[in-house]
Amino acid sequence: MHLIRENLFIGNIGDAAQVLQNGSSEITHILSVLSSASISFFSEWRSGITIPAEEIKKVFAGGSGDAAAGPDGHSGDGSKSCLSPQKLLYLLEYAGKDLKLVRMAVPIRDMESENLLDYLDVCIDFIDRSRKEGSVLVHCFAGVSR
Repeated sequence: MHLIRENLFIGNIGDAAQVLQNGSSEITHILSVLSSASISFFSEWRSGITIPAEEIKKVFAGGSGDAAAGPDGHSGDGSKSCLSPQKLLYLLEYAGKDLKLVRMAVPIRDMESENLLDYLDVCIDFIDRSRKEGSVLVHCFAGVSR
């Protein structure tokens, strides 16, 4: 896990699992950028890991209007999204030891063909809010691509 700016860390799935299992005196928020938004991804990655979580909300493209595209694929700002209306944009939950961490999970596959721009605004907003409230760990699987 590496501090790259004030209150902003980057890391890999192992760093995130460590924080989620044991808590952290620094980290208050986690942005998980993995192929699956589910907290069960951690136990699939390494058996024996159980991380408690309580869902706050799920936002689908075209769903609630929170930076999501409408049924025609257009967001409120006139831009076109590649996401279908049924596609999960992000999951927000309390997670980890004593459910003290706020985790935003964005289901992005680690592939060159993935359109990261569809997720950029919601991720930047989460990072900005998290840095004002505490510190955020942004992680992907290996700590390289995101």
